[in-house]
Amino acid sequence: MGKKGKGKGNKLAKMSEEERARYLQMRADAEEETRRRKMQLIALYMKNKLKREDAFCRLNMAKINQEWRSILRQVKIQDLRHEIVDVASFFKDALKRKDQVIQRLMVDIGTTEAMYANLQQSHMENIDKIITLHKSRIKFFEQIYFDDRQAMLKEWSQDSKYFTDMRQEKQIELECVFYQLEETSERNIKDNHERYLDRVEDLKSGMQLQLEQITCKGEAKLEFLWQQYQSVLADYGKHIEGFYSEYVDLKQRDEESAQQISQQSYEIEHLIEQLSNLRLGAEECQMKQQAQLEHRQGIKQQLSDRLNELRDFVDTEQEKEQKLFKQMTVESYNAIEALKELLAKGRTLKQLADVCAKMETQREKLFQLPQLSKEIIELHQLDEPTEDENVNDPLKEEIAALPQMETFWRRVNNVAVDVACLKQQKRQLEAQNAQLKSELQEYLVNLNISSGSNSHIHDYLAKRPRSMSVERVTQLRLQPKQVKSALIRRPLPRPVASEAYFSNTVRARNLNRDRPQLARLD
Repeated sequence: MGKKGKGKGNKLAKMSEEERARYLQMRADAEEETRRRKMQLIALYMKNKLKREDAFCRLNMAKINQEWRSILRQVKIQDLRHEIVDVASFFKDALKRKDQVIQRLMVDIGTTEAMYANLQQSHMENIDKIITLHKSRIKFFEQIYFDDRQAMLKEWSQDSKYFTDMRQEKQIELECVFYQLEETSERNIKDNHERYLDRVEDLKSGMQLQLEQITCKGEAKLEFLWQQYQSVLADYGKHIEGFYSEYVDLKQRDEESAQQISQQSYEIEHLIEQLSNLRLGAEECQMKQQAQLEHRQGIKQQLSDRLNELRDFVDTEQEKEQKLFKQMTVESYNAIEALKELLAKGRTLKQLADVCAKMETQREKLFQLPQLSKEIIELHQLDEPTEDENVNDPLKEEIAALPQMETFWRRVNNVAVDVACLKQQKRQLEAQNAQLKSELQEYLVNLNISSGSNSHIHDYLAKRPRSMSVERVTQLRLQPKQVKSALIRRPLPRPVASEAYFSNTVRARNLNRDRPQLARLD
């Protein structure tokens, strides 16, 4: 052992740092690979074992349920048989009782039929007696009716003769009274007419006397009034003689005023004609003004419509502008948020770059030193502050940050190159792994052929029922966290247990977890 350790130590001492690191890395990878394979084999074995135990548990539970159902069926069959026997005996007793009831009812029906026949016969005899009695009564009442009718007809004929004789006598009496009344009425009419004529003559004579008296009085009064008129007329003529000259003067003035009136009437007619002409002109002017007013109102209406259209257009444009303004504000807010996210991402990238820079080797740091180009040197020359320019210029700050970004992109490119190299190595290792698997499979096949085939095991597994079949695990899929924990954590030492003890513990745990219940038949 000492020699081996010494040899390994000498071997490591002879190696350079890079070879030693590569050798140690390969040993660590090999150990991790062996540990991972062990974990996979253990997990595969445990999974297969659990599947077998679950299959046996399901099979046993199915058998128990089947037996329990068969027992319940037998019990229920016995109960149904006893129940059928009881029901059959009950039906027989009920049938006997109902037959007895039917016989008793038949006897009752016979007795009731005999009673019904006797009662019907007595009832028919009574009805015949009643019919004969009613017929005799009808004949008696019919004879009485005919006798009464003959008596009433005789009485009616006697009464009719008596009333006709009385009517004739009364009619003769009424004719006598009517004739007497006519004579008295004619005599009264003649007397009244004679009295009327006498009265009219008296009234005429009285009226003539009154008229003669009135005419005499009127003539005397008229004569007196005529004399007064003549005297007044003479006095008036004497009184008017002094005013005649004035009368002539007034007459002349009257004629002149009549001429003036005629002339003025002519002028008035002329003025009326002028007024009518002026009215016609005014009406024409008014019509023209009305037409102009209507035309101007139409223009005003058009202008108002145009103004309303312009207002509507302005309102719609304002609404559109407001919508665009709102959209612009929303988009600007979204842009600001996106820029903030980009800024946060940039900060995280910067932090990651700083973290990665701490883990870089000296060689990588020397390799990633920025090589300033001519453009960047010119930008640095432009960045030198002058007296006239402002020092806090954002453009200059961005230009100053360009060399740092160049360093960042150098790092990114180096990482991308490393990733590509690692992927290529991974593909090569996968190809080698596939080749090794195929060689191992060929070796195992050859080994089975040399030691004998296991086809009888496959036939046995194929003949087993489906409930006992266990699916084989072709691939074990573990989560990345589980893989890391399996790689990092080493398994603790556990007490060695036999396979039977392990199967019993797993079966007990599954039974407690599932808690199967016996099936029940309804």
